[in-house]
Formats: sequence, C-alpha cells, structure tokens
Amino acid sequence: MALEFKDEAPTLEEYKEMRRLVNFMPLSDRICNNVLKNAFHITTVRDNGRCVGMIRVLSEGGYANFITDVIVIPEYQHQGIGKQMMRRTMDYLYSTLEEGEKIVVYLMSAKEREPFYRQFGFRDRPNELLGAGMSQWLEKPEK
Repeated sequence: MALEFKDEAPTLEEYKEMRRLVNFMPLSDRICNNVLKNAFHITTVRDNGRCVGMIRVLSEGGYANFITDVIVIPEYQHQGIGKQMMRRTMDYLYSTLEEGEKIVVYLMSAKEREPFYRQFGFRDRPNELLGAGMSQWLEKPEK
C-alpha cells in the first residue's frame, strides 16, 4: 500500500463511487460538481492512484468551518487513514489562523462514530454551553 495524502478534490466519478461504497445518499451530478467546486478545502487519500478516502471542509474563510464527507472506503477502513486525514485537516485549519484569532469547527457525526471525533477535541452537543445540533432535509419531488 503506497498511500498518498493530497490537498485536492477527487474527480466527480471518484466522489460518487466513494459515496456509493460507504452507503451515503446518492447525489445528482450537478450537486456533486457544486460540492467539489465550492469546498474550502479537500484532502484526498490515494493508493497507487486510486482515491480511497477524503475529507471536505466548508467555510466562508472566517470563523465558521464545517467538516463533512469524512470518507474512507470499506476495504481501507480501520487502518488509521481517517485519523491521518483528520489530523491533516485540523492542522490545515489551524494554519489558516493568524496570531490572536479563533475559529470554530463543526461536524455532524454519523451515529455511533462520535468517539472517533472526540479524540480530536470535538464535544458532543448538547452540552453546558451549546444546544443540540439540528438538521432538516429538503426534497423537491420529480414531476
């Protein structure tokens, strides 16, 4: 295994295939292209050229940053790849700070994956300072 970590987006086809392999909801090509084009930062992991993992960060370049699409395809899971991607991503976000600045990093953990993120300093919500994270799906039916 010759893993290579890069700060670059996967191709549209690679992104869709990784999502499929980890049972993420399928997305249209239009949405996938926007996701990849508009990310603040993406880290990918390749094994002999094959994209086997990624993390995507959304941000306005200010204080609010959101980590999403933490993906390691099944045959590469439980080998420390996710940890390396998270460390690399957190290091990148830290490198964007100037002296005296502070930012917040959010994420929505998949059910029962919370312990993985706690090791990087993430805290469960709700807690003594923050309410529960919230979400809502919007869907436009086909005609």
